[in-house]
Amino acid sequence: METKKKIYISGAIEHHDLEKRRKAFDDAERYLSLKGFAPVNPFKNGVPPEAHWRDHMRTDIGLLLGCDGIYMLRGWELSKGAKLELDVASSCGIEVLFEQSSIN
Repeated sequence: METKKKIYISGAIEHHDLEKRRKAFDDAERYLSLKGFAPVNPFKNGVPPEAHWRDHMRTDIGLLLGCDGIYMLRGWELSKGAKLELDVASSCGIEVLFEQSSIN
């Protein structure tokens, strides 16, 4: 049985309407699942929502490092966390995909 590639979803969260961002991440999760990937959604990282940003980032970076790729949502450029995640992925040889790019 073939294992699915794990793809971490990255995008702006802080300083945005959390429900709109949660929907965007959930939509990306559904899209990636339909494409045959195993999506990793940081909204489901197990850290309490009210925890400090650093606590979320520490957990999220750990999740990212266990993935085969990272999927950058539109608007990622406006997020300090998403930029950090992209830098980690690029530095560690993790495949980078951008929303609206073709995924095989």
